[in-house]
Amino acid sequence: MNIMLSECCSNFARLFLRVFIGVLMLSHGIAKIENFDLMVDTFPDPLGMGRAISLTLILLAEVGCSILLVVGLMTRLAVLPLIFGMVIATFFTYPVITLSNIELPMLYLGIYITILMLGPGKCSIDYLLKRAYSVKLIEEGQAAKASREVKEETGLTLTTYQFRGIVTFCSDEWEDEYMHLFTATEFER
Repeated sequence: MNIMLSECCSNFARLFLRVFIGVLMLSHGIAKIENFDLMVDTFPDPLGMGRAISLTLILLAEVGCSILLVVGLMTRLAVLPLIFGMVIATFFTYPVITLSNIELPMLYLGIYITILMLGPGKCSIDYLLKRAYSVKLIEEGQAAKASREVKEETGLTLTTYQFRGIVTFCSDEWEDEYMHLFTATEFER
């Protein structure tokens, strides 16, 4: 029995984790925005930057970085300020550290570190951007390769050809394979 998650399940698990924790943290950030004037005078300032600056920075992380996390854009970069914020909340905010007051920030910290290690997965804007960029590079590299292969097999030199797409062969047992499709309208003998 294979106990490992299939790639598909792994990607959906990463999506769930990002959206779940992102929405939860976003709710904390929105609550801070709504109560900014009330919180600014009492917000902890463990780094000595000033209460208003500390509150503003954690708002940027909790709202801005959580939105990036939910959509999967710059995921590993976006999770870093959230990790930093949870380290501060866990170890530098409370005068006496007890499990009851650090449990929630520790849970967030653990999930953020997990996301940092796993990455965003394929259900993310990061993956779509990476794939679009990779396809552009592949198109250029594969076009030259396809032209050489046509020359070897037929003796023809392609002069005008166009990339049409990629066929992906997926399997849970081996690495994905890709077939690059081109059409040629002009060639030389």
